Amino acid sequence: MRDLGIYFGTFAPCHVGHFEQVIRAKRENRHAFVIVSGYAGDRGDNYGMILDNRVKAMRQLLGPDDNVTVLKLDETYIPRYPHGWEPWLSMLSETIINEKDALPFDVGKMTFYVGEEEYIEPLKHFFSRKYPDIDAMITMVDRKILGISGTNIRESPILNWDYVMRPFRKFFVQNVLVIGAPGTGRTSMVQDLARRYSTSYSTEYAKTYCKEQRIAGDELDVRDFHAIGIGQFENNRRHIHSPGTRKVFFADTDVMTTKVNMKMYADGEEFNRLKSVFDYYIHLQNWSLILLLPPEAPEDEVKGNTDYKNEVHKMIMLELEQQNLLHITHTLDGTSYRDRYQEAHGLVDEILMEGKDN
Repeated sequence: MRDLGIYFGTFAPCHVGHFEQVIRAKRENRHAFVIVSGYAGDRGDNYGMILDNRVKAMRQLLGPDDNVTVLKLDETYIPRYPHGWEPWLSMLSETIINEKDALPFDVGKMTFYVGEEEYIEPLKHFFSRKYPDIDAMITMVDRKILGISGTNIRESPILNWDYVMRPFRKFFVQNVLVIGAPGTGRTSMVQDLARRYSTSYSTEYAKTYCKEQRIAGDELDVRDFHAIGIGQFENNRRHIHSPGTRKVFFADTDVMTTKVNMKMYADGEEFNRLKSVFDYYIHLQNWSLILLLPPEAPEDEVKGNTDYKNEVHKMIMLELEQQNLLHITHTLDGTSYRDRYQEAHGLVDEILMEGKDN
Protein backbone atom coordinates (compact mmCIF):
# COMPACT_ATOMS: atom_id res chain seq x y z
CA MET A 1 0.00 0.00 0.00
CA ARG A 2 1.23 3.48 -0.88
CA ASP A 3 0.77 6.63 1.19
CA LEU A 4 -1.32 9.17 -0.72
CA GLY A 5 -3.61 8.79 -3.73
CA ILE A 6 -4.53 11.88 -5.74
CA TYR A 7 -7.53 12.07 -8.03
CA PHE A 8 -8.46 15.39 -9.63
CA GLY A 9 -11.12 16.60 -12.06
CA THR A 10 -13.90 19.06 -12.67
CA PHE A 11 -16.64 16.66 -11.48
CA ALA A 12 -19.40 18.48 -13.40
CA PRO A 13 -21.11 16.34 -12.27
CA CYS A 14 -19.52 13.55 -10.26
CA HIS A 15 -20.81 10.23 -11.65
CA VAL A 16 -20.38 6.58 -10.75
CA GLY A 17 -17.26 6.31 -12.92
CA HIS A 18 -15.58 9.02 -10.86
CA PHE A 19 -16.71 7.36 -7.66
CA GLU A 20 -15.13 4.04 -8.66
CA GLN A 21 -11.80 5.83 -9.07
CA VAL A 22 -12.16 7.50 -5.67
CA ILE A 23 -12.73 4.05 -4.16
CA ARG A 24 -9.61 2.78 -5.90
CA ALA A 25 -7.50 5.74 -4.73
CA LYS A 26 -8.48 5.34 -1.09
CA ARG A 27 -8.08 1.53 -1.08
CA GLU A 28 -4.66 1.48 -2.72
CA ASN A 29 -3.33 4.23 -0.42
CA ARG A 30 -3.45 5.14 3.25
CA HIS A 31 -5.31 8.32 2.34
CA ALA A 32 -6.75 9.98 -0.78
CA PHE A 33 -7.06 13.60 -1.89
CA VAL A 34 -9.95 14.32 -4.26
CA ILE A 35 -9.25 17.69 -5.88
CA VAL A 36 -12.17 19.50 -7.50
CA SER A 37 -10.91 21.94 -10.11
CA GLY A 38 -12.55 24.60 -12.22
CA TYR A 39 -12.91 28.28 -12.95
CA ALA A 40 -15.55 31.00 -13.22
CA GLY A 41 -17.67 30.29 -16.30
CA ASP A 42 -16.57 26.68 -16.76
CA ARG A 43 -18.79 23.88 -18.11
CA GLY A 44 -20.58 23.43 -14.80
CA ASP A 45 -21.86 27.00 -14.56
CA ASN A 46 -24.84 26.54 -16.89
CA TYR A 47 -26.28 24.00 -14.44
CA GLY A 48 -25.65 25.90 -11.23
CA MET A 49 -22.55 23.77 -10.64
CA ILE A 50 -20.11 26.57 -9.97
CA LEU A 51 -16.83 25.39 -8.46
CA ASP A 52 -17.85 26.04 -4.84
CA ASN A 53 -21.11 24.15 -5.32
CA ARG A 54 -19.26 21.17 -6.76
CA VAL A 55 -16.85 21.17 -3.82
CA LYS A 56 -19.79 21.24 -1.38
CA ALA A 57 -21.56 18.41 -3.21
CA MET A 58 -18.38 16.32 -3.26
CA ARG A 59 -17.92 16.84 0.47
CA GLN A 60 -21.50 15.76 1.04
CA LEU A 61 -20.75 12.61 -0.92
CA LEU A 62 -17.39 11.80 0.69
CA GLY A 63 -17.41 13.84 3.90
CA PRO A 64 -18.10 11.00 6.35
CA ASP A 65 -15.07 9.07 5.02
CA ASP A 66 -11.98 9.68 7.18
CA ASN A 67 -9.73 8.25 4.47
CA VAL A 68 -10.63 10.96 1.93
CA THR A 69 -10.06 14.72 1.89
CA VAL A 70 -11.84 16.93 -0.66
CA LEU A 71 -9.85 19.97 -1.83
CA LYS A 72 -10.54 22.89 -4.19
CA LEU A 73 -8.35 24.09 -7.05
CA ASP A 74 -9.53 27.42 -8.48
CA GLU A 75 -8.12 27.93 -12.01
CA THR A 76 -9.90 31.24 -12.65
CA TYR A 77 -6.76 33.36 -12.82
CA ILE A 78 -4.47 31.09 -14.86
CA PRO A 79 -4.54 30.30 -18.61
CA ARG A 80 -7.07 27.68 -19.71
CA TYR A 81 -6.05 24.09 -20.42
CA PRO A 82 -4.04 23.00 -22.39
CA HIS A 83 -2.09 26.24 -21.87
CA GLY A 84 -0.58 27.30 -18.58
CA TRP A 85 0.79 23.93 -17.49
CA GLU A 86 3.41 25.44 -15.19
CA PRO A 87 1.08 27.66 -13.09
CA TRP A 88 -1.50 24.87 -12.96
CA LEU A 89 1.06 22.34 -11.74
CA SER A 90 2.33 24.85 -9.19
CA MET A 91 -1.20 25.38 -7.85
CA LEU A 92 -1.82 21.62 -7.76
CA SER A 93 1.47 21.08 -5.95
CA GLU A 94 0.77 23.80 -3.40
CA THR A 95 -2.71 22.41 -2.72
CA ILE A 96 -1.32 18.92 -2.13
CA ILE A 97 1.75 19.86 -0.09
CA ASN A 98 -0.17 22.20 2.21
CA GLU A 99 -2.64 19.45 3.07
CA LYS A 100 -0.33 16.44 3.21
CA ASP A 101 1.50 17.87 6.23
CA ALA A 102 -1.74 17.62 8.22
CA LEU A 103 -1.88 13.85 7.73
CA PRO A 104 -0.91 11.67 10.72
CA PHE A 105 1.93 10.03 8.75
CA ASP A 106 4.79 11.00 6.46
CA VAL A 107 4.08 10.85 2.74
CA GLY A 108 6.90 9.17 0.86
CA LYS A 109 4.88 7.55 -1.92
CA MET A 110 2.26 9.45 -3.90
CA THR A 111 0.03 8.09 -6.69
CA PHE A 112 -1.82 10.21 -9.26
CA TYR A 113 -4.85 8.65 -10.95
CA VAL A 114 -5.42 10.29 -14.34
CA GLY A 115 -7.66 9.62 -17.32
CA GLU A 116 -5.68 11.48 -19.99
CA GLU A 117 -2.24 10.42 -21.27
CA GLU A 118 -1.13 14.05 -21.73
CA TYR A 119 -1.13 14.47 -17.93
CA ILE A 120 1.46 11.74 -17.34
CA GLU A 121 4.69 13.39 -18.47
CA PRO A 122 4.03 16.90 -17.03
CA LEU A 123 3.06 15.45 -13.64
CA LYS A 124 6.00 13.06 -13.51
CA HIS A 125 8.52 15.70 -14.59
CA PHE A 126 7.21 18.42 -12.26
CA PHE A 127 6.94 16.38 -9.06
CA SER A 128 10.18 14.43 -9.54
CA ARG A 129 12.00 17.74 -10.00
CA LYS A 130 10.32 19.73 -7.23
CA TYR A 131 9.92 16.95 -4.65
CA PRO A 132 12.72 14.42 -5.25
CA ASP A 133 12.15 12.83 -1.82
CA ILE A 134 8.62 11.76 -2.81
CA ASP A 135 8.13 8.74 -5.04
CA ALA A 136 5.43 10.07 -7.43
CA MET A 137 3.74 7.41 -9.55
CA ILE A 138 1.21 8.10 -12.33
CA THR A 139 -1.56 5.54 -12.91
CA MET A 140 -3.81 5.63 -15.95
CA VAL A 141 -7.45 4.81 -15.24
CA ASP A 142 -9.93 3.35 -17.70
CA ARG A 143 -12.53 6.06 -18.27
CA LYS A 144 -14.66 3.75 -20.42
CA ILE A 145 -15.39 1.13 -17.78
CA LEU A 146 -18.98 2.31 -17.38
CA GLY A 147 -19.39 3.98 -20.75
CA ILE A 148 -20.49 7.30 -19.24
CA SER A 149 -18.98 10.78 -19.13
CA GLY A 150 -19.80 14.20 -17.71
CA THR A 151 -20.55 15.38 -21.24
CA ASN A 152 -23.13 12.60 -21.73
CA ILE A 153 -24.81 13.55 -18.49
CA ARG A 154 -24.85 17.29 -19.15
CA GLU A 155 -26.37 16.71 -22.60
CA SER A 156 -28.98 14.17 -21.40
CA PRO A 157 -29.15 14.35 -17.59
CA ILE A 158 -32.55 12.71 -17.23
CA LEU A 159 -31.64 9.79 -19.48
CA ASN A 160 -28.44 9.24 -17.47
CA TRP A 161 -29.96 9.98 -14.09
CA ASP A 162 -28.86 6.77 -12.38
CA TYR A 163 -25.20 7.45 -13.20
CA VAL A 164 -25.18 10.79 -11.34
CA MET A 165 -24.06 10.63 -7.71
CA ARG A 166 -26.86 11.69 -5.38
CA PRO A 167 -25.52 15.06 -4.09
CA PHE A 168 -25.13 16.22 -7.71
CA ARG A 169 -28.63 15.25 -8.87
CA LYS A 170 -30.15 18.46 -7.52
CA PHE A 171 -28.41 20.37 -10.32
CA PHE A 172 -30.48 18.49 -12.92
CA VAL A 173 -33.89 18.21 -11.25
CA GLN A 174 -36.69 19.65 -13.40
CA ASN A 175 -38.64 21.94 -11.06
CA VAL A 176 -42.35 22.34 -11.81
CA LEU A 177 -44.44 25.01 -10.10
CA VAL A 178 -48.21 24.62 -9.87
CA ILE A 179 -49.83 27.97 -9.19
CA GLY A 180 -53.34 29.35 -9.05
CA ALA A 181 -56.00 31.05 -6.97
CA PRO A 182 -57.42 29.22 -3.92
CA GLY A 183 -59.91 26.48 -4.75
CA THR A 184 -58.56 25.72 -8.24
CA GLY A 185 -57.42 22.17 -7.37
CA ARG A 186 -53.77 23.12 -7.08
CA THR A 187 -52.93 20.85 -4.12
CA SER A 188 -54.63 17.82 -5.66
CA MET A 189 -52.81 18.42 -8.94
CA VAL A 190 -49.42 18.60 -7.20
CA GLN A 191 -50.02 15.45 -5.19
CA ASP A 192 -51.31 13.44 -8.16
CA LEU A 193 -48.41 14.47 -10.40
CA ALA A 194 -45.83 13.70 -7.70
CA ARG A 195 -47.31 10.24 -7.20
CA ARG A 196 -47.40 9.70 -10.95
CA TYR A 197 -43.67 10.38 -11.24
CA SER A 198 -42.72 8.75 -7.91
CA THR A 199 -41.09 11.90 -6.64
CA SER A 200 -41.44 14.51 -3.90
CA TYR A 201 -43.56 17.64 -3.68
CA SER A 202 -43.86 20.64 -1.38
CA THR A 203 -46.98 21.84 0.36
CA GLU A 204 -48.26 25.38 0.84
CA TYR A 205 -46.29 26.71 3.78
CA ALA A 206 -48.87 29.40 4.61
CA LYS A 207 -51.28 26.71 5.86
CA THR A 208 -48.60 25.19 8.07
CA TYR A 209 -47.59 28.60 9.38
CA CYS A 210 -51.15 29.66 10.28
CA LYS A 211 -51.75 26.36 12.04
CA GLU A 212 -48.53 26.58 14.05
CA GLN A 213 -49.09 30.24 14.97
CA ARG A 214 -52.83 29.68 15.61
CA ILE A 215 -53.90 32.62 13.46
CA ALA A 216 -56.44 33.02 10.68
CA GLY A 217 -55.60 34.05 7.15
CA ASP A 218 -57.19 37.49 7.55
CA GLU A 219 -55.09 38.16 10.67
CA LEU A 220 -51.73 38.02 8.89
CA ASP A 221 -49.52 41.10 9.06
CA VAL A 222 -46.38 42.06 7.17
CA ARG A 223 -44.13 40.10 9.52
CA ASP A 224 -46.21 36.99 8.96
CA PHE A 225 -46.00 37.37 5.19
CA HIS A 226 -42.23 37.78 5.47
CA ALA A 227 -41.98 34.52 7.44
CA ILE A 228 -44.32 32.72 5.03
CA GLY A 229 -42.45 33.85 1.92
CA ILE A 230 -39.05 32.73 3.18
CA GLY A 231 -40.58 29.60 4.69
CA GLN A 232 -42.09 28.66 1.32
CA PHE A 233 -38.75 29.19 -0.41
CA GLU A 234 -36.95 26.97 2.12
CA ASN A 235 -39.71 24.37 1.96
CA ASN A 236 -39.33 24.11 -1.82
CA ARG A 237 -35.52 24.10 -1.66
CA ARG A 238 -35.49 21.35 0.95
CA HIS A 239 -37.60 19.09 -1.24
CA ILE A 240 -35.57 19.82 -4.39
CA HIS A 241 -32.46 18.62 -2.51
CA SER A 242 -34.28 15.69 -0.89
CA PRO A 243 -33.11 12.11 -1.61
CA GLY A 244 -36.77 11.38 -2.37
CA THR A 245 -36.77 13.70 -5.39
CA ARG A 246 -36.32 11.79 -8.62
CA LYS A 247 -35.83 13.75 -11.85
CA VAL A 248 -38.74 16.12 -11.31
CA PHE A 249 -40.09 18.10 -8.35
CA PHE A 250 -43.54 19.65 -7.94
CA ALA A 251 -44.15 22.78 -5.84
CA ASP A 252 -47.54 23.73 -4.42
CA THR A 253 -47.08 27.52 -4.65
CA ASP A 254 -43.92 29.60 -4.26
CA VAL A 255 -42.72 33.02 -3.14
CA MET A 256 -44.73 34.71 -5.90
CA THR A 257 -47.92 33.37 -4.36
CA THR A 258 -46.98 34.89 -1.01
CA LYS A 259 -46.18 38.17 -2.69
CA VAL A 260 -49.59 38.24 -4.41
CA ASN A 261 -51.38 37.34 -1.17
CA MET A 262 -49.52 40.06 0.70
CA LYS A 263 -50.53 42.59 -1.93
CA MET A 264 -54.17 41.59 -1.38
CA TYR A 265 -54.04 42.15 2.38
CA ALA A 266 -51.21 44.56 3.20
CA ASP A 267 -51.37 48.29 2.64
CA GLY A 268 -49.16 49.97 0.05
CA GLU A 269 -46.43 50.99 2.47
CA GLU A 270 -46.18 47.53 4.02
CA PHE A 271 -46.13 45.88 0.61
CA ASN A 272 -43.35 48.10 -0.71
CA ARG A 273 -41.30 47.38 2.39
CA LEU A 274 -41.14 43.67 1.57
CA LYS A 275 -41.40 43.74 -2.22
CA SER A 276 -37.63 43.80 -2.82
CA VAL A 277 -37.11 40.94 -0.36
CA PHE A 278 -39.65 38.77 -2.17
CA ASP A 279 -38.25 39.72 -5.58
CA TYR A 280 -34.82 38.59 -4.42
CA TYR A 281 -36.11 35.14 -3.47
CA ILE A 282 -38.21 34.90 -6.65
CA HIS A 283 -35.03 35.52 -8.63
CA LEU A 284 -33.32 32.62 -6.82
CA GLN A 285 -36.05 30.19 -7.84
CA ASN A 286 -35.43 28.06 -10.91
CA TRP A 287 -38.52 26.67 -12.66
CA SER A 288 -38.49 24.48 -15.76
CA LEU A 289 -42.26 24.68 -16.12
CA ILE A 290 -45.09 26.65 -14.48
CA LEU A 291 -48.59 25.17 -14.58
CA LEU A 292 -51.29 27.79 -14.03
CA LEU A 293 -54.75 26.67 -12.92
CA PRO A 294 -57.42 29.23 -13.85
CA PRO A 295 -60.42 29.84 -11.58
CA GLU A 296 -63.64 28.02 -12.28
CA ALA A 297 -67.12 29.35 -11.63
CA PRO A 298 -69.37 26.51 -10.42
CA GLU A 299 -73.07 27.26 -10.50
CA ASP A 300 -73.40 26.91 -6.74
CA GLU A 301 -70.50 29.25 -5.91
CA VAL A 302 -71.33 32.71 -4.65
CA LYS A 303 -70.40 35.58 -6.91
CA GLY A 304 -68.17 37.31 -4.34
CA ASN A 305 -65.93 34.26 -4.06
CA THR A 306 -65.71 33.98 -7.86
CA ASP A 307 -64.75 37.64 -8.13
CA TYR A 308 -62.01 37.13 -5.52
CA LYS A 309 -60.54 34.15 -7.40
CA ASN A 310 -60.60 36.09 -10.68
CA GLU A 311 -58.81 39.00 -9.02
CA VAL A 312 -56.11 36.70 -7.60
CA HIS A 313 -55.73 35.06 -11.02
CA LYS A 314 -55.20 38.45 -12.69
CA MET A 315 -52.60 39.39 -10.10
CA ILE A 316 -50.75 36.10 -10.61
CA MET A 317 -50.71 36.68 -14.37
CA LEU A 318 -49.34 40.18 -13.85
CA GLU A 319 -46.65 38.90 -11.49
CA LEU A 320 -45.61 36.19 -13.97
CA GLU A 321 -45.32 38.85 -16.66
CA GLN A 322 -43.28 41.17 -14.45
CA GLN A 323 -40.93 38.31 -13.53
CA ASN A 324 -40.52 37.37 -17.25
CA LEU A 325 -41.90 33.88 -16.64
CA LEU A 326 -44.75 33.75 -19.15
CA HIS A 327 -42.60 31.84 -21.66
CA ILE A 328 -42.48 28.80 -19.35
CA THR A 329 -46.06 29.21 -18.11
CA HIS A 330 -48.88 27.01 -19.43
CA THR A 331 -52.50 27.58 -18.47
CA LEU A 332 -54.34 24.30 -17.88
CA ASP A 333 -57.67 25.20 -19.43
CA GLY A 334 -59.34 21.80 -19.69
CA THR A 335 -63.02 21.57 -18.84
CA SER A 336 -62.51 18.89 -16.17
CA TYR A 337 -59.89 17.98 -13.61
CA ARG A 338 -58.98 14.89 -15.61
CA ASP A 339 -58.43 17.00 -18.73
CA ARG A 340 -56.17 19.39 -16.83
CA TYR A 341 -54.25 16.53 -15.24
CA GLN A 342 -53.68 14.85 -18.61
CA GLU A 343 -52.50 18.14 -20.08
CA ALA A 344 -50.12 18.69 -17.15
CA HIS A 345 -48.83 15.14 -17.44
CA GLY A 346 -48.08 15.62 -21.14
CA LEU A 347 -46.21 18.87 -20.49
CA VAL A 348 -44.08 17.24 -17.80
CA ASP A 349 -43.29 14.35 -20.14
CA GLU A 350 -42.01 16.89 -22.66
CA ILE A 351 -39.49 18.42 -20.25
CA LEU A 352 -38.34 14.96 -19.19
CA MET A 353 -38.00 13.99 -22.87
CA GLU A 354 -36.73 10.51 -23.66
CA GLY A 355 -35.41 10.08 -20.14
CA LYS A 356 -38.81 9.72 -18.50
CA ASP A 357 -39.39 6.41 -16.82
CA ASN A 358 -43.18 6.54 -16.48
